[in-house]
Amino acid sequence: MDDKIKETARLALEHGDDALSDDEILAMLDDDAELDRLREERLNQLKREVGHVRELRQCGHGGYAELRNEEDVVKLISTAKRAVVHFMHPQFARCKVLDAHLHLLARYHFETRFVSAKAESCSFLVQKFQVRVLPCVLFVVDGRVVDRLVGFDELGNSDKFSTEALEKRLAQSGVIQLPKGALASVPVKERPAALGPEDGDAEDGDAEDGGSDGGGSLDY
Repeated sequence: MDDKIKETARLALEHGDDALSDDEILAMLDDDAELDRLREERLNQLKREVGHVRELRQCGHGGYAELRNEEDVVKLISTAKRAVVHFMHPQFARCKVLDAHLHLLARYHFETRFVSAKAESCSFLVQKFQVRVLPCVLFVVDGRVVDRLVGFDELGNSDKFSTEALEKRLAQSGVIQLPKGALASVPVKERPAALGPEDGDAEDGDAEDGGSDGGGSLDY
C-alpha cells in the first residue's frame, strides 16, 4: 500500500499541483487490490468481533446476575474463561456491599462473567471449596478456581473500601485486567460501560452503605 501511495503522489506531481483534485487522487488510491484486501480483512475482523460480543452478551457478560441453580454454577466454574463467583447470603450486609461493587465492575470488564449464588442453595460447592465465611468470592480462570476473596480482610476490613480497591484485588488473581492509558485514572463509576445486559438480577445500590448486620459464618 505504501508503494501505491508513493506512486499516486508521483503522478500528482507530474500533472502539476492543481491538475488533480482530491477526489481524483482518492480515486487512484481506491483502485488498488491491496486496499480492497485490507478493507475486506478489516470488515471480517469487525464481523468476528461483533459475533464475539454478541455471544458473550447472550451468556450474561456485561451484567451481574444471581444463578439460582447450583448446576449452572458448577457449569460456569468448570467452563468459564474468566469468571467471578460471589457466594452470598441475601441478608448479610457485607454481601450487599460486595454486590454493589461487583455490579459496577461487571459493566466495564465485559470479558469476565460476574455472578452471585446463595451459599445455602449450593451445598455441594460450599463443601467442595470449603466456603466457611461470607461473603466469599471465587476467581475462575480457564475453568479452574485460581484464587478467592474471603470477607473484607484484604480490603482493609471495612465496608468503606472503594470499587477500585476491589478491582485491583481481582486483577491480582488474573480474572480481570486493569485499564490502561487515560482510563487508568478514571473511577469505575465514570468509565463507559461495555456492551451487555442493562441489568442483572442483583439490585443497584450504594457501594458504601451496607447496613449493620455484617458478614457471617456458615455452619456446615
